[in-house]
Order: sequence, then structure tokens, then C-alpha cells
Amino acid sequence: MKSLLVALSHIRRSPYQSLLVVMVLSFAFFLISSFATLSFISQRVLAFFESQPQVIAYLKDSAPKEEIDSLISRLEATEKVEEVAYVSKEEALKIYQDANKDNPLLLEMVTAEILPASIEVSTFKIDHLKEIADILEQETIISVSEGGRKEIDFAENIAESLKDWTRAIRRVGLGGGVLLVVQSFLLMIVVTSMKIALRKDEVEILKLLGASSWQARSPFLIEGIIYGVLGAILGFSGMYLALTQLGQALIGFSFFADIGVFPVSQQFLLLLLGGTALFSSFICGLGSYVATRRYLR
Repeated sequence: MKSLLVALSHIRRSPYQSLLVVMVLSFAFFLISSFATLSFISQRVLAFFESQPQVIAYLKDSAPKEEIDSLISRLEATEKVEEVAYVSKEEALKIYQDANKDNPLLLEMVTAEILPASIEVSTFKIDHLKEIADILEQETIISVSEGGRKEIDFAENIAESLKDWTRAIRRVGLGGGVLLVVQSFLLMIVVTSMKIALRKDEVEILKLLGASSWQARSPFLIEGIIYGVLGAILGFSGMYLALTQLGQALIGFSFFADIGVFPVSQQFLLLLLGGTALFSSFICGLGSYVATRRYLR
């Protein structure tokens, strides 16, 4: 308790220096929290697209039911398909009606007869989509467009772009996070070293009075931990405020509503707050410890 009071006294006696440290740490952990949250959101978006029917093949009107069932069996036999769904003309009409229920004119113009039946395929991994699409390309019951191409909707570019973006966010976040952690660690070594130099006489007096090495070091270690906790909390708070404003702006878009990204999971945010606070206090405490080991012998 006494070490905590001494550490708080050190902070009050050098307010500008303490404020600068907290501001730098807050900005660092604002960026770290932002990258972690962005990575979480991108993973949710990627998981959503992986779970949706990614390949849709439209069938010829003359396609016999036996061949359709045979095709579904062959797709399932690849063990790369999570789900295969056959959508009849009537089901396609129902989907069309639900999507255009606000436009009665469009509903009157479309009947089940002019809509094609289809097979919708979702895979366990995005990497499997191309293989499934290639299998469907070889099937004779798949409808052919006027240009001679099989009528297969395959969101390959979207899927691959999402994977690339997710990898890029993780790599940039990891690289930037490591740089910011090293910066925070070195900052604490420099700041603690400066404070030890300014209070060298106080430390010497404590030693003359019989204080142990731990008693002399502990206020500086606790001070570093306080900086770390404050920096993590303020950095997370800034990220959370920005995330809340962004979520309110994007929640109206049906795309984000379907995925369920916003609001971001409160459990994830609590874990992130706790994790960043613990990690920041550890890094800053470690930096203070290294400085005290070097300058308080």
C-alpha cells in the first residue's frame, strides 16, 4: 500500500511527464485494439461468406430428377461440400417474391415457369469453391447462356479478395502491434530511468534507512503498471467510441445486418479490454523493472 501511495505521489509530482506517457500509451493501444477488432470483424465477414451458398448452378428445364439427384450425390461425395440445396421453380418464385414484395409490378410480371430451378452449394472452405465450380461446368444438365457459357454464379473473386484482406489485416496488425509494443517497452525504460535519476537522492536515503532493494524499486514498478493500465483503458475507450459511431452509421445497411457484425460481440470487447489491460501493464511493468535493475543496484 505504501509503495502504491509513493507511486501516485511520483505521478502527481511530474504531471506533464506522466501525461505524455499516458497519451503515447493510449495512442499505441488504441491502434492495437483497432487492429484486433478489425481482424475480428473481417473474420466474421469471411465466415459468413464461407457459410453461404457460394456456387449457384441454374438447371435446364428438361433436367430429369434422377440426374439432379445423381449430381447432388457426387458433390456430397467430394467431402468438401457443407450443404447442397435443390431450389425448384416454385421455391425460386417464392424467393423472388420475398425479395421484391415492395414492388407489385415486378411480381405480376414473373411466374414460376420463367424462373430456372437451381442447385446451391456451400463448401467448408473458400478454397474448395473452384473445384466445385469446375465439376458443375462438366455437367450437361446445367443451363447454357446465349454466349455458350454455363450459367453458374461463382463468387470466386469476392471470396479470394476477402481472404487476402483478412490476411493483410492480420499481418499489418501483427507487425504494427509488435512495433507499438516495443515502443511502449522502450518508453517505459527511458521514463523510469529519468525518474530514478531525478529521485536518486530519495532512493539513497531510503537505502540508508534500511529499505530493501524491493522497497526502493516497487514504487517505480507500480508506477509503470499504472501507466500501462491507464493507457490500455483510454486506448480501448477511444477505439470503442469510434466503433460505436461506425456501427451506428453502418447498421442500416442490409449487408451488415445480414452478417450480424454490428453490434460487435460484447464478450469479445470485454476480453479485448481485459487482455490489453493485462498485456499493457505487463509490458510497462517489465520496462520499469529493466530500468530499475540497471540503475538501482
